[in-house]
Amino acid sequence: MGINSAKQHFLLISACALVLEGLIAGVAVAQPDRYGAIATSASGGWGYGYDYLTRQEAEQKALRECGKSDCQVQVWFKNACGAVAKDQLGNLGWGWAVTREQAEASALSGCGTGACRIQVWACTTR
Repeated sequence: MGINSAKQHFLLISACALVLEGLIAGVAVAQPDRYGAIATSASGGWGYGYDYLTRQEAEQKALRECGKSDCQVQVWFKNACGAVAKDQLGNLGWGWAVTREQAEASALSGCGTGACRIQVWACTTR
């Protein structure tokens, strides 16, 4: 094999390696959906669960974390964030969105009074 032939062979192998690397890197691995939920109680309890594979698992975790007999799931979300806002009179607002900030804004808007504050928020990792 001559020098030119050796160079061509080397370039061909290098090009094939680059193409193969690009193909491997371009293959997206499907990520499973992630669920979250937030539960609150009128008696002051709250809890959340996030990054569960099902809505039911996330809601069960939120209710367990809330720990009161009157806990209720206020919001659930998939591959997103959720938030709950509350004022001193017990008015609630909740929301979900792609970002924490948007979820909090939705919760504050839904609460309806200027005295509402974010009580709890959570986001999934996806």
